[in-house]
Amino acid sequence: MRKFRTLLLAGALAVPLLAVPATMTAAGAATAGTAATAGAFDASGAAADGNYWVWEDTNRGGHSCGWSGNDADWRTCGAGGNFNMNDRASSWWNNGYAGSFGDVRVYENIGYGGASTCAPNGGSGNIPWEWNDRISSHKWVTGCGF
Repeated sequence: MRKFRTLLLAGALAVPLLAVPATMTAAGAATAGTAATAGAFDASGAAADGNYWVWEDTNRGGHSCGWSGNDADWRTCGAGGNFNMNDRASSWWNNGYAGSFGDVRVYENIGYGGASTCAPNGGSGNIPWEWNDRISSHKWVTGCGF
């Protein structure tokens, strides 16, 4: 029954993420995470920087972290790993490069465990309430596979 609920939840949450219009090209896999200051900006037409970005507040507000590679533990992100984004993300932007490993699968637990959903190439927006302040790790993937 738990497996069924997890699949049902993941499927239901995929719809809000996939409903966001793709306005950018998507992601490539690399290695380390980076951070930047969050600021209001229009994502349409922005050049890809190869990162999956998350912010602690809606509408890209508060602290942010950006990763060019996988991260199994969001408790340390940002420059020098000095910020904890575990269970704190409220908005996102997949600003990676087009091609293989362009989508990002996010997980509710550290170490890629628990329920998951996918952030498609070029997508962005506020994280749906079901996932708000719930994400703990991510991997770059080729295709969301729903």
